[in-house]
Amino acid sequence: MTPASRRALTLGALLLSGSIVTAALAQTGTDPSPPPPAQTIPAIPPTPPAPQPTPTPEPQPTPAPQPTPEPTPAPAPEPSPVPTPAPQPVPPPPTPQVTPAPAKITAPLLITVEAQWPALVNGKKTTVPFSRTLTIPGKRVEVIRARGVITESLDQELTAFLKALPTTAQDARFEQLWDGWAVVQRNGLKVDVAKARANLLAAIKDPKGIKVTIPVTGQVAPKRTLEYFASRGITAHLGTGQTNYYGSSAARVTNIHVGTRRFQDRLLDGKTVSFNQMVGPITTGTGFVTGLVIAGERTANGVGGGICQVSTTVFRALYAAGLPILQRQNHSYQVHYYDPQGLDATIYQPSLDLKFANDTGGSLWFQSDWDDESSTLTVNVFGKARDFTVEIGAPRTLSSTPSPADRLIPDATLARGQRKQVDWAAPGAVIEVTRKFMRDGKAFKQDTLKSTYRPWPNIYLVGTR
Repeated sequence: MTPASRRALTLGALLLSGSIVTAALAQTGTDPSPPPPAQTIPAIPPTPPAPQPTPTPEPQPTPAPQPTPEPTPAPAPEPSPVPTPAPQPVPPPPTPQVTPAPAKITAPLLITVEAQWPALVNGKKTTVPFSRTLTIPGKRVEVIRARGVITESLDQELTAFLKALPTTAQDARFEQLWDGWAVVQRNGLKVDVAKARANLLAAIKDPKGIKVTIPVTGQVAPKRTLEYFASRGITAHLGTGQTNYYGSSAARVTNIHVGTRRFQDRLLDGKTVSFNQMVGPITTGTGFVTGLVIAGERTANGVGGGICQVSTTVFRALYAAGLPILQRQNHSYQVHYYDPQGLDATIYQPSLDLKFANDTGGSLWFQSDWDDESSTLTVNVFGKARDFTVEIGAPRTLSSTPSPADRLIPDATLARGQRKQVDWAAPGAVIEVTRKFMRDGKAFKQDTLKSTYRPWPNIYLVGTR
């Protein structure tokens, strides 16, 4: 507050005080009362200065709006330092590659002979093809062509090839082809050797020559031709018998071979098939040797041991052909050579034989073969075609008996204490086999074959020498 304002305020206060005193005197009248004691007028307290108004600040000019600054992007992380690879030697400039021309391939040279042989299938005449080829490799052909002549080594091969051709006729016989049995007449072939060499030389000189034909100028027929079979009505395969002789001794195998030869390409015209008659005497004079045979209660040495392998195989062939059995005896006990059991046949000259009736109305033809590698013996029988087939059922065991205790037989040919097994245990059994005769898929007849086997022990020869 300014000094002038303060003085004006004080003066106003004093004037107000005098007015108040005058008014009081007028109210009391003319007679004044004794004056009251003088009053002390209190002093007027100083009036506090009026609050000064807060000065209003002068309005400040509003600053112009500033543009919002764009956020500063975060700095990108610094890449990890990559190690600097060690300097590599500068590779030499590539060597130009030259693509070689494809190698010339020379085709092999085929020296071939072809022919047709007469054959009989189901009674009808036809032919079967024959072909044989000598192959000269392409690389060798290239060398020979460069020389332009038949070299000495090639001429030797050609000579050996021509010499190996079937120039000698073979008698007609049954062969099993891709679609069945047929009688094949393998005639001897005649070839023109001079023409063969000329054809070979021409192929050598011709860059495109790949085949040389050996000219067949003729065929020579064998003694036994197709007519041999056709005239007898032997046109069909009737039955097959097969056995296995694995484990046989050398003597037994020899007797099997000797006996089987009696049924190799063998004709039978009679009404009865007798095994003993077809085999003939079983003696050392006829090629048989000493082997083990079943004699009574034991197996012993005897001439022809193993011949029953042949008789059993022949029996199975004729049985499968459907011929009626006239005489047949199974072995005393089950022998493993003749599995499956129940289809074996033993013989013992002169009393014990194997016989069948030939009811085919024609002759029978036997063919037999063996394979010592597989120990397999096979007999096939052929004859007149029949209007039925034969089915043989699996053997059925009707009863069985355990084998007895081992049997020991003293033998002076063995050293004392030495033991040799000559027979193996087998249970006794009664086994039955059924044979059915089929026509148009139906059985019109059947028969039953029964075999009784004794129980058999292990048998050992014990040395006493």
